[in-house]
Amino acid sequence: MSRPGMIRTPTNTLPNGTSSVSLPATPASTAALEQALKKADILAQHIAGSLARLGGASTTIENAIKPISGSTQTYTNISKNVEATVSELEVVRSYQAVFEEEDPRIRRGNLEVVEYSQSISRLKAAIKSLEGSPLKSSQQVTLRMNQLINTAVSNVRDRYRKALIGVSPVSDGENNVEFVPEIPEAMIKELSIMVDFFMVTDASAGVPIYADIRGKYIMHNLSVLSETAIKTEIKRVNGFYRKGTSSFKLYMDALLRAMVTEEKMVRKIFKAKVDIQGALTATLKDLEKSFQAAVQAINIVIRKNLITDCFYAFDVIEQIHAASGELLLATENPVFNLESCSKELRKTAQDSFQEILRHIEAVVSGLPGLPIDFAILDITKQVMGWVTRLADYDTTLASLLIPLGAPAAWSLRLSYQSTFSTATGSGTPNSSYMGTEILSLFISEIFDDLLVNIEAKARAQYKKVTRVGLQIIANLLYVERAVRSSSEISAVLTSGTGIDRLDKIRKRGLNMFLDGWKVCASYLMDVTIVRSASTASGGKGIMSSKDREVIKEKFRNFNSAFEELVAKFKEYNFADTELRAYLAKEVAFVSPLYQRFYEKHKSGEFSKHTEKYIKYNKLQLEQLLAALT
Repeated sequence: MSRPGMIRTPTNTLPNGTSSVSLPATPASTAALEQALKKADILAQHIAGSLARLGGASTTIENAIKPISGSTQTYTNISKNVEATVSELEVVRSYQAVFEEEDPRIRRGNLEVVEYSQSISRLKAAIKSLEGSPLKSSQQVTLRMNQLINTAVSNVRDRYRKALIGVSPVSDGENNVEFVPEIPEAMIKELSIMVDFFMVTDASAGVPIYADIRGKYIMHNLSVLSETAIKTEIKRVNGFYRKGTSSFKLYMDALLRAMVTEEKMVRKIFKAKVDIQGALTATLKDLEKSFQAAVQAINIVIRKNLITDCFYAFDVIEQIHAASGELLLATENPVFNLESCSKELRKTAQDSFQEILRHIEAVVSGLPGLPIDFAILDITKQVMGWVTRLADYDTTLASLLIPLGAPAAWSLRLSYQSTFSTATGSGTPNSSYMGTEILSLFISEIFDDLLVNIEAKARAQYKKVTRVGLQIIANLLYVERAVRSSSEISAVLTSGTGIDRLDKIRKRGLNMFLDGWKVCASYLMDVTIVRSASTASGGKGIMSSKDREVIKEKFRNFNSAFEELVAKFKEYNFADTELRAYLAKEVAFVSPLYQRFYEKHKSGEFSKHTEKYIKYNKLQLEQLLAALT
């Protein structure tokens, strides 16, 4: 800082940062200074020009050096690429050697399956190593290796196919084979090895090839039995199909054995659960269709003659059910449900229940008249033929009847049946019915239907109920004899209310027939007799005249009615001697009533001329009744 009063001396800062004392300016010094500055400026310009020239030279040098450096780098990269290519070629060459080694072995086609697997493993390892290689030669080698793998798989596939054909021959000639034998264990082992091979090489080979060959083989072997089951004429005895006489059973047995055998073979050959199920399904799909077609063809035949051939339907249904049970026990998981293939046949069998009842009604109502000798109607014999055969299929019929409910689903329930039918309840479906119980209901319904229609026909033909009762009893006795002679029918009816219902029908028929005899017996009923006072000595009282007349009238009425009834009975021309004996036994109820009445009045108290009123003693009346047999 300058002090006050002092003169400030100017200073200049030099380029090096030091200060210089500026002398007081003079014109001469100023000119010299300017001259020096100009020279400095010129020098600076020269220096700047030199620097500029030097920069341009360095740029020129740099531009000259860059191409040389780039070429060197390129040569380095080319060298590396060449080395890498040579290395890739060596790798390709080494794997080409693998191909050249495996190619003749595989193409000869005589390797074991395990050797094919080893070769394929080497080829796949080589292909994996060549993945990503940019060389076209490596891609060509990879392509050839893949083709060789396909050849190896094809060789095993051909061997697999030939092995299956060897154990599953299908000839073009006549087929006499009716069963499907098991594959030998040695061949099962070989097939199993090939299937394992396909699991890692060709998943589309194992199951399809097996199913194609085995499926055709099974169909071929069962074709004769299938056609026979469809085309063979139904064998009938007395107009009805006889149980167990159809060729369908042979076909069913063969089909069951084929399914059981095939599942056993498949489970030995295939390991994976999905392959086992797939092989079974694919192998047996045509067999299922064939079986359905056979059952449907049989169903069509049965529907044409449902009344007589419904038993064929029951038989087939029973055989299918039995085979289904055996199949469930013999296999882990059946491919198809045999019983589901018989749905339409089951419907036909169920339709036959009402059809039988309609047929009975139509036949009885269509008769020109009932036989005057009370002979057994043909329809009654036919009905017992049905019932006898129905008892042969008790379990099967129960399985058909229970889903329908009873008896609404099959009963015709004609209007006039309400006064005669022995059926009870509303007939609504009841799932609690047991097998034989519901069969008892159905058989009783058949008997009801038959006898109700016979009664309706008899009432239209006769004015008196006696003959109506005779027609009912005549046919009922035949039914009861047939029931007693069959332990199967007796067992079925006893399990339900069948026997009781037959008893009700018999009592109804007897009541009609015995109508006149009951009137005759009514004359023998006791009456209250009013006597006069007894004597002092204790003697009997005296019968009044009115009481005597009552007793006389009773004897007269009895004698007249009895003689008329005996005469009518003798007029009957019974075709069935058992019927006559049965009825004679039933009318004999009059004998004990007469004996009691006779013993009471034989003393003659009611008349001095008892011979005019008492025409028969006890022995004579018994002899007359006995002569009716």
